[in-house]
Amino acid sequence: MIDLHIHTIATPHHATWEPETLAAVAARTGLQVIAATDHNTTAQVRAVQEAGARHGVRVISGVEIDSGFPAGRSDDLLPFKLWHTLVYGVDPDAPRLQALCREVYERNLADAAALRIALADRGFRLDTLGVTQRPPNVADVGTALARGNELPGRLADDDDEIAGMRYILTHMAGAYRPVSVAEVIAVAHGCGGVAVLAHPGRSKGIYAIPATSDDIAAMVTAGLDGLEVYYPAHRPEQVEQYTRLAQQHGLLITGGSDSHHPYQPLARWSIDLCRAFLERTGI
Repeated sequence: MIDLHIHTIATPHHATWEPETLAAVAARTGLQVIAATDHNTTAQVRAVQEAGARHGVRVISGVEIDSGFPAGRSDDLLPFKLWHTLVYGVDPDAPRLQALCREVYERNLADAAALRIALADRGFRLDTLGVTQRPPNVADVGTALARGNELPGRLADDDDEIAGMRYILTHMAGAYRPVSVAEVIAVAHGCGGVAVLAHPGRSKGIYAIPATSDDIAAMVTAGLDGLEVYYPAHRPEQVEQYTRLAQQHGLLITGGSDSHHPYQPLARWSIDLCRAFLERTGI
């Protein structure tokens, strides 16, 4: 059994899996293979691998990169969509991968600083940013924007972060500049790894608009290697859809829980579902 999408304490501010605890729970759950896939950092990969070795669990090196890609033909609202791109099978200390992680982090902070000025110039209040304990990122700015202001286009089910990001992406073109999925793919391939689109069917407002066949075809053209077909929030018809698209484009299939905390259950997908991926990553 496998779970190829798990976050540890290296994912800043919203994940609490300690490496030793994760490895122990994975072993008790009956998992033979897991992957450490923190957001934009590989800081805990070695620790999880060492803990996994003590508990008889193989640990694949991974990282989940915040990224963007031009919207498919069916979406004319956004210049690009936001995606999470999983990179697997790369030395966690590889210089090109580390440079990519730094670029994501530094670009986000720079965009956040510029957004604070631009939004203030438009008369928006960002009062809650004053209580953050770290330099605010773009999502922090979006959250403060929605908490302190009435925003046009806010949907009834948008939380503050989604509502603020919706405004930034639809009313402030070019203000947020995520690295492109194509850049992530290039780094993955340059380091001997594979790039997989995370949770393509997840729906989370502006952050996760389910991938269309056009979206996937375009990313395949850019070199995408796989799809995370098996994911807790994917409905059966989505699993069928993304399996079909993976087969159509010759993509690897993966599955993961996206667990961030011990109270979020780990997945137990069959190795047979992801055998080609495991072979590609040397398992």
